[in-house]
Amino acid sequence: MHDVKTTRPWALGIAAVAAAIGIAACSGEATSSGTGRTLGIVQFSGDDVYSNNALQGPAEYAESQGWQTVTVDAKGSVDGANTMMENLVTRGVDAIVVSVFPSSALGAGVAAARQADVPVANWGGGLADGVLFAADTALGDEIAARVVSDMGGRGDLLVLGYRPGLPCQDREKSLDAAAAGTSIKVSKQQITIPGAATSAAEATLGWLASHPKGDTPLAVWSCFDDPATGVVSALRQAGRGDVLSYGLNGTAPAVKLVENGELTATLWIDGPGQGEELAKRLIAHVDAPGSVEQEVIGGATQIVDKDNVAAFLEQHDERD
Repeated sequence: MHDVKTTRPWALGIAAVAAAIGIAACSGEATSSGTGRTLGIVQFSGDDVYSNNALQGPAEYAESQGWQTVTVDAKGSVDGANTMMENLVTRGVDAIVVSVFPSSALGAGVAAARQADVPVANWGGGLADGVLFAADTALGDEIAARVVSDMGGRGDLLVLGYRPGLPCQDREKSLDAAAAGTSIKVSKQQITIPGAATSAAEATLGWLASHPKGDTPLAVWSCFDDPATGVVSALRQAGRGDVLSYGLNGTAPAVKLVENGELTATLWIDGPGQGEELAKRLIAHVDAPGSVEQEVIGGATQIVDKDNVAAFLEQHDERD
């Protein structure tokens, strides 16, 4: 556990001004003002609060170094992400940061970048040929161990995953490993993006119908916080205070739910800090190609629960 003070805002909103400059007209795009080189930023989805918040890190750092930024939205589509990357290369950006999509699925976009000598970093998607830097956003072991401990190694657990996203893939593997060898019965369902909270609420309500209140420990684990908010909504609607619930990322809405006693715990991850480190390495590489080695960047984390949420909020400047 790493308890690190941060002053970064949690609310979604990479500083940008809407612009129409011909990059994938259906994507939705924002660009910053300024002079110098340009960093292209590919959002996983405009609906994904946390990953977009994390992308504030590279945007703000690049702009502080005199770079312009151009932000596009892949809308949760890997094909869209590849197209966005190709279009950014055509536009002449000097570096690209993409998020969440596995680098192994970004073949066309990465190939276009490599051909143009445009370095690529991936927040959450791992390394690959042509992807020089990546942020490790899996970090799921700690919260997985907490789930198993809270359940006492027995009971029924609903797992809400999202296989297209590498962070969710790896986090689910952590949970599987923690639950292996216990008496916990695991049920799995996939959420949808867009609509993570809604699909999670629907899945939870369906699961609750076959898991009435009793002596058996019950819990719902979401691979990130957006569906966890949907889980809480479902538990509230069903009047079920007996079910434990967990998320990952430590978004402001999730932390608020912990504070209210409605979400059992979330794992806060300093995504913007990771994003800033990615931008530092990209810019260093552009300034001196080959001077920075391929690298996976870790990050500060902390489980936030009812016992420490007040202290956590005192350390962080933003509640919403």
